[in-house]
Amino acid sequence: MLSEWGKKVSEKTPWQEYPRMQMQRDSYYNLNGVWEYQITERKADPKPGQWKKILVPFALGTQLSGAMEILPKGKAMWYRKQFSYKPSPLHTHLHFEAVDMECTVFVNGIEVGTHKGGYTAFSFDIRPYVKYQNSLMLRCIDDANYGKYAYGKQKYEHGGMWYTPTSGIWGSVWMEDVSEHCVSDLKITPDVDGSCVHVSLEGNFSQALVTVAENGHVVHSGITTDKVYTAPISHPHLWTTEDPYLYDLYVQTEDDVVRSYFGMRQFSIENDRNGIPRFCLNHQPLFFSGLLDQGLNMDGMYTWASDAAMVYELKKIKDMGFNMLRKHAKIDSRRWYYHCDRLGLLVMQDMVSGGFIEQDKLTTMILPNLGFTRMCDTKEHAFVRSDKASQAAYYEELDMMLDMLYNSTCIFAWVPFNEGWGQFDSQSVTKHIRAYDSTRLIDSASGWHDNGAGDFKSIHNYFFPFHAKKDAKDRAVILSEFGGYSYLEKRHSSVDKLYGYKKFDDKLKLMEAMKKLYEEKVLPNIDKGLSGCVYTQVSDVEDECNGIFTFDREVIKVDERKMRKINEKCIRRLRK
Repeated sequence: MLSEWGKKVSEKTPWQEYPRMQMQRDSYYNLNGVWEYQITERKADPKPGQWKKILVPFALGTQLSGAMEILPKGKAMWYRKQFSYKPSPLHTHLHFEAVDMECTVFVNGIEVGTHKGGYTAFSFDIRPYVKYQNSLMLRCIDDANYGKYAYGKQKYEHGGMWYTPTSGIWGSVWMEDVSEHCVSDLKITPDVDGSCVHVSLEGNFSQALVTVAENGHVVHSGITTDKVYTAPISHPHLWTTEDPYLYDLYVQTEDDVVRSYFGMRQFSIENDRNGIPRFCLNHQPLFFSGLLDQGLNMDGMYTWASDAAMVYELKKIKDMGFNMLRKHAKIDSRRWYYHCDRLGLLVMQDMVSGGFIEQDKLTTMILPNLGFTRMCDTKEHAFVRSDKASQAAYYEELDMMLDMLYNSTCIFAWVPFNEGWGQFDSQSVTKHIRAYDSTRLIDSASGWHDNGAGDFKSIHNYFFPFHAKKDAKDRAVILSEFGGYSYLEKRHSSVDKLYGYKKFDDKLKLMEAMKKLYEEKVLPNIDKGLSGCVYTQVSDVEDECNGIFTFDREVIKVDERKMRKINEKCIRRLRK
């Protein structure tokens, strides 16, 4: 089954949009399109005559890739692409937005670099190797839930809440020519209280001109020689969910110009007039009403069919009155966060889970759902990730995520662990994140096994009555997962048996039950201290039919106007 957007995908020009919106250059050469692949033994080379077609940037195992097979555990996957390119006297950077899970890259038969981790962008300088006619090859390894790197909800033994694994390239592949004195990295930190923005730069240049513009008009311009610059912004136009205003930012060196943007916003937890800790955006209490977002699609799985498909979903979510999404067990493409920035959707970003071949159901599912929700994660409990190599891999991938997404205006919180999956020493991990990024909040252990390190109490409740109560550490309280009501929309799902927490056979009954759920579980608890909620979930995913969208996004199961009224009521309740 293909979505309406999947049916429009062109083999010649899939995903042509510029991927990295917060560091744009005019030089851009897209390598998406038809490539070739083959699967070999782990240590074997590819064989002539055994290459098959695959459409990049869609991963192996997806309909849109045209290659529906699953990479077996212990095997390797090879890609190859022939392309023409005019060599430049500048540096030529080859970019991969995402490759799952480990890869080695060869240009014209020469190894140019490796990358480990399936969710973050990376690049290599290939100037010494690129010619007019070129051969690009990748060797990929992906053992999904049997490897040491993050795999999210991909599992060979999939079904229910676990999804079909995919492998290889799942983000755009592209090139750019970069000058000798380029900006190699850019970190932007808005400072609402200081009426300024801090810009931190990396690169081989002696000075840089930093310019801030508002609606095409320059509001500040200045030069830095030490790669750190603070631009004052008098009377800043603040970024909010209702008015997601973005400033333009330009950085010019001796021979390089990059374009970026930022929003002036600040996240905090502050007491309201009744002394209750609340989430605040720009020091104003705001009820965060969101959806759990797995970020998967029927035809492309991790990869959206098109930019238009991505924007359609986000606009619909915003139109239904939601102001927040929790990106769950996945890091999305950089364009997804760009659209959240410009549309005004807050994001609670999970670190992708991993660390175990099999989760211990007793400590991560059964006992927590019976009320036993706190175990120490520095001791030898069954849920604790104790393997040192796996812990090191976690930190490596965590840092890559923080680096890649730091500039996203929309992200208000990092979530290092979810429901104990692969959790270890959450206090140390939380300190590590805070040392890197003190501008955002941290949900150190979403759901359970909270060891008190995070900025708010994060509760998952699908089965029992919910009564908000004061947190022992006087933190804000969020119901970060609830609902999960299921309804199977026939002809828009590939499954016959639905999976979910409460099942319905009628859409009207589903909407009535959701309305009642918010009226009984959410609204009364806002006055008692509930500061946000995250309904499960955005869309159906394979067996899970608990989305408000079908898996193909062609049917919205809820009454959109009623959903908007529910959200408006929740948000107004806190503003009374």
